[in-house]
Amino acid sequence: MGAVGGPLTAMTEPQTRLARVCAALNRHDAAYVVFGASALQLWGSARAAPEIDILIKSTVENARRVLAALAALGFGLASEWLAEEVAGKAVTVLGDTPRVDILTVAWSLHYDQAAPAATLFEVEGVEIPTASIDHLIASKRTGHLQDAADIEILEAIKRLRRL
Repeated sequence: MGAVGGPLTAMTEPQTRLARVCAALNRHDAAYVVFGASALQLWGSARAAPEIDILIKSTVENARRVLAALAALGFGLASEWLAEEVAGKAVTVLGDTPRVDILTVAWSLHYDQAAPAATLFEVEGVEIPTASIDHLIASKRTGHLQDAADIEILEAIKRLRRL
């Protein structure tokens, strides 16, 4: 029985790729911030990408949590990676659909810089810690054409939201 006397209802699993991945990360108490195109979408951009970029706290214990969360979603290779390897690499790519890029640095930003400024968005009842617009812009200063276009979009969103 539920707290108010009614029957317990089964929690529905999120339908979107991003919400599914973040729900698993949250269940495993992983320390992460969403970056990349997924973060741009949450801020209001229409840009899509096949991967979900997550910037993680680069400790072995946190990498274990991240790998356990992704393994629980069926990312077969997640169970084969050593947490020490993931915590020590700039980027670890897992999966196919969705592909998750585990970052320990987003261009020049680390988790300890990004986490305090992250904005929580809610998608399908899942809280998603998302990089601030300023940190997204900083992570896009790579000189690549797509990143330059993303910066223009982020600057426009920043003006519209008066951030």
